Formats: sequence, structure tokens, C-alpha cells
Amino acid sequence: DLGGPGASFCITAGIYRLQSVAPKTGQKFFGEPGSVLNGAQVLRHFEREGNMWVAPGQTQVGIKRGDCAKTHPACALSAGFFIDDKPLEQVVSKAELAPNRFFFDRAAGRIYFVDNPTGKLVEATATRFAFKSKADEVLIKGLVIEKYYNPAQDGAVHGEEGKGWRVERTELRFNSGVGVGVGTNGAIVGCRIHHNGQMGATAADATNVLVEGNEIFANNIYGFDSHWEAGGVKISNSSRVTFRGNHVRDNAGPGLWCDINCRDIIYEGNTVEYNFGPGIFHEISYAAIIRNNKLRENGQAKLPWFWDAEIQVAASQDAEIHGNTVTVRPGGRSIMLIDQNRDREGGGYYKTQHNRVHHNDITFLGSGWTGGVTDAHPGQENYFIIENGGNHFDHNTYRVPHGVRPQFVWGKTS
Repeated sequence: DLGGPGASFCITAGIYRLQSVAPKTGQKFFGEPGSVLNGAQVLRHFEREGNMWVAPGQTQVGIKRGDCAKTHPACALSAGFFIDDKPLEQVVSKAELAPNRFFFDRAAGRIYFVDNPTGKLVEATATRFAFKSKADEVLIKGLVIEKYYNPAQDGAVHGEEGKGWRVERTELRFNSGVGVGVGTNGAIVGCRIHHNGQMGATAADATNVLVEGNEIFANNIYGFDSHWEAGGVKISNSSRVTFRGNHVRDNAGPGLWCDINCRDIIYEGNTVEYNFGPGIFHEISYAAIIRNNKLRENGQAKLPWFWDAEIQVAASQDAEIHGNTVTVRPGGRSIMLIDQNRDREGGGYYKTQHNRVHHNDITFLGSGWTGGVTDAHPGQENYFIIENGGNHFDHNTYRVPHGVRPQFVWGKTS
């Protein structure tokens, strides 16, 4: 029993394995320096089978969820396997084994790999969540939370079902799904969130969420399809969300992403760079302020058409985009308004309209594009939405290399 509502707990330095906490309302958890919650079990018994090593007796059960990139077809099985803290890549058959890979034969309860485990720390994820409950006003501060067996879309700290969870100065790493998720009145502040299997942080169906002062990097190590959901942060169906002062880099997917009926969203003072997808992505949503951010060389996946811009506003309206400093990779896109005549649940269409892009400082490192585009077909409702929807680009500064002329596009692309 963890005591009554409102109790506080101090977690002293050390590694605490296979712990799963269901907080009560108002409880607070403080970690001393060096306090680690680890969701993996240590494996000590190994067998040989041909040129493979085998860890028998593996009974943990994962939850398969999500779409994988073609290069990582086993991503959604969510297991984690580590040798000396290095995550190995999961594959779908023994035939695909190679150094730094493993295969989990769930029916037989055996993990296969080829790296020699002798004298090394070998771990396999086993416990689903570090913290999960429907309680309100929970505080988690100062911990390291690693190697939990949480499925995609769920945080190892799973606070989306309660209100007012605050996760502060905590490191979340090597968890199978998302590092941390919060709900209404939730806050993720001053954390290091990195090398999680699918994504760094999330919230859904929430109001009044703060994501501030975090370092969010190198997430989606298991290779989820970022068009499904992966990368730095994704929030959906939420209002009054603030992303402020975060450093978001090198994620395999978008950096900061709000999707599906987000309203009254502020993205300000963030540094967003070298993500595979768009830096800031506001999708099928409404009022947003995107100001005073620094964006550099996002869109590293180099998708075709006008996708993966530094700032990408897609099928959304009433965005005010100003004061941003943008550096565009060669062949990249700076700030793009994109419309696709997308259906809205309940009828009608999302419209890329009433968006204002002004007083931004944009540097192209080579060729590139900016502007507004639609691929709607003639006769579709949004065919002229870029030109006639009250969208504006004004007073932006463009810096280009000598002899290079980036293109401004506006309206239809065919």
C-alpha cells in the first residue's frame, strides 16, 4: 500500500526493477539523484543453438499496436532487448538475425540473438508501466524511467486518464512505446525524453496542457511509420496546449505535432532541428500561434511533393506564424500551407484558410520552396482555397545562396 491520497514519497538512489505504481490522488514521487525505475528483467541463463544464443523462459506478453515503417516490420511487437544498455533491433524471423538484432519466439518463450552475452548486462522488457492510474494531481520529479514494456501510444508514465499530472526533471528513455503521456491540466517540464520506441511524449482529448523546457530527441528507435504516429511529440483532440522552450531534435518523425481538432495551440520559443518529418506540424486543426521558434533542417526523410516543411500547416485554419527563424536544408520546404480537400467528421471539409505568415526570417541553404498548395481536383470545394481562403504571406525575409532561386508556390499544383 502506497499510503493515502496526498502522500509524498522519496525514492533514494538505486535501480528499482519491475516496479509499477498506481498513484492515488495528490501523491508526489521525488527521486534522488541516481534513482532509476527499470521495467526490464536481467537475463542470466543462456543456451546455444547453432550460431545463435538463446534466452529461454520468456513469458512476458506485449500488445501489438501501430503501423511499422517498411524497414522495421517488427516494430509494433513492442519488446525491448538490451545488451549493456544498447537496444537491439527486433526482427520477424531467425533467418534475419545478425549482430545487434534479436528475434522473440513468443510461442516457445525464447529470445534468439547472435551477440555474445558473456560478461555483459542483458535485459528484456517485462513490466508494462512505471506509473498508471486515473488519479488526479500526481507529481513525478527527478527520476530516471527506462525500459518499460508499454505499447505504442501509451506512455511508460501513463497519466492521460487523470487530471493534473505533472512530470518534471525526469529522464524517460528506452521505453517501448511513448516516454510520457498526460491529460487535462497536465504538464511535462524540464525532462530529457529520448530513445523511446515510438515517440517521446503525448496527450489526447485534453485541455490546458504544458510541454515546456524539455529536451526531446532520438525517439522512434523501433521504426514506427511516422505517418501513422511517431517522432518527438504528438497531441490530438486537445485545446489550450502550449509548447514552449523545448529542444526537439533528431526524432524519426515530426518534431512537434498537434493533430485532429486541436484549438488554441501555442508553439513558442522552441528549437526544432534535424527531425525526419516536419519541424512543427499543425494538422486538421484550428487556431494556433507559431512564434519565435528556431527551426533548422527538418524533413530529413526528404519526402516528395511539398511535405515535411520546417513549419507545416495542413488542412488547418487561423494560424498566426511570425517571428520564426528558419534554416531550410537543400531541397527542403520552409513554411507551407497545405490543403487536400480532407473530409471532416460530421460533414464538410477541413479548410486551409485565414492563415497569416509574416515577419519570419528564412534562410535557404540550397534550392527549396515555400508558400501554399492544394492537390484538390477541379470542382472540389477546396480547389481555390489557398488563393481565396484569406491566407497571407507578408513581410518575410528570405536569404538565399548566390545563384540559387528558391520557389514560392501558391495555389494549385496541377
